[in-house]
Amino acid sequence: MDLAGKLSLYGKPGKPSGPAATGHDQDKSGESVRAGLELSQPSVLTFSGLEFSEISPDLYFRREVYEDLQLGDARLSELLVQPMQFLDDLLPVDSQPATPAMIHRNEVLFLDTETTGLGRGPGNFPFLYGLAWISEQGLIFEQYFLNGPGAEESFHQILRDLVSRFSAICSYNGKSFDIPLIRNRFILLGERFRAPPVHLDLFHFWRSVGGGMRKKLRNRSSEVGKKKGFKQKNMEEEVLAFYREDDLPGSEVPQVYFDFRKYGRNDRMHLVMKHNEWDLQGLALLFLKAIGIVNEQRDQVSLYRSGIARMFLRHGRSQESLEILQDITAKPSDEGYLEELLYGDRLLLGLLLKKAKRYEEADLIFEGLFRKYRCMQSCIELSRYKELRCRDLSQALSIAREGLDLLEFRGVEAKDRYYQDLIRRTRRLENRLHGTQSEANAAQRKR
Repeated sequence: MDLAGKLSLYGKPGKPSGPAATGHDQDKSGESVRAGLELSQPSVLTFSGLEFSEISPDLYFRREVYEDLQLGDARLSELLVQPMQFLDDLLPVDSQPATPAMIHRNEVLFLDTETTGLGRGPGNFPFLYGLAWISEQGLIFEQYFLNGPGAEESFHQILRDLVSRFSAICSYNGKSFDIPLIRNRFILLGERFRAPPVHLDLFHFWRSVGGGMRKKLRNRSSEVGKKKGFKQKNMEEEVLAFYREDDLPGSEVPQVYFDFRKYGRNDRMHLVMKHNEWDLQGLALLFLKAIGIVNEQRDQVSLYRSGIARMFLRHGRSQESLEILQDITAKPSDEGYLEELLYGDRLLLGLLLKKAKRYEEADLIFEGLFRKYRCMQSCIELSRYKELRCRDLSQALSIAREGLDLLEFRGVEAKDRYYQDLIRRTRRLENRLHGTQSEANAAQRKR
């Protein structure tokens, strides 16, 4: 899809101009394949009011269209009016050679599965697929329930057709679990799963951006011992302020499915469906939040901007990372921007300035870190700068000795890497100074 086509997505704010602009009929994705699979006498499965229609033997389907949606403080209609909702800033610069440029939010397929186990091997069967995408109608949500492995072949036709219509997949930890599992299931049937060239795994994004926030929580006395992770439910609570009520724990999902298959018990199956539906709803809103945070990072708190800087650095965008770090460390005024995080950001900034060959600026950073925090990495960098750039061996040796004395006072072990580095550095500088002095004395005697 060319640039003009992508830009045509922007009609009125929050109202993308329609399915034709994205190269696929978004509101009817998979419908053509489903029509070819329809049974002459389809049955219906109902789980506490959730109705699934049979579209192929043992394959059941339901669809919901959310014109608006609110989870906690996050509202779909408000998030959709953000300008320039492309996800390029969330991806590495060189993610893949075939990666299309300017991927719009409407070209993203959200995916989540519910399975019979936790592994990715052939014994783990994904019996429920949740799929969603954003269109001019809102959020389109579809669920496919496979009442046994016999439904896989029919469903794979639908999944192949649907996935081919999108430029990217968005998941939560799907790179490590869902996608490898789906590929393995395709291989078992002698097929190949062709995923879009771009896969945005929000687990990695929020772990990066939320790192500073997590440190803040760990330092609150009320949070001691809770050890929150970066599961999707954790991020829904922190980012969306959404707390699931009566949600079925993921660990119980396999047993509920087994009870349904073996004993016909369906009293808890609706909880599995709702759990998957919440996963897709939360995934879509966390995705839109991620785009907004990156696109408007200058308006974000320093905690988030610190995480964005690190994400940009991992994605090969070191200059943008450097600029963000310079900005947030120059005047750290945010409440909750911890001293520990400020220290880490300044050290990273110094290393980036050094990499950019802006040695004098880096030297000022390292000098401040060594004097204020007694940072050994900064001590070594400072000594190295004095030796190699300033050609001041005496000053370089003095700084190295100061760091060595400090480590010995702390009682560090002899195998400590900073201690070993400073031992070697002081000996080498002493030898160089001794050699220089000897040469100077010899020259003096010749006179």
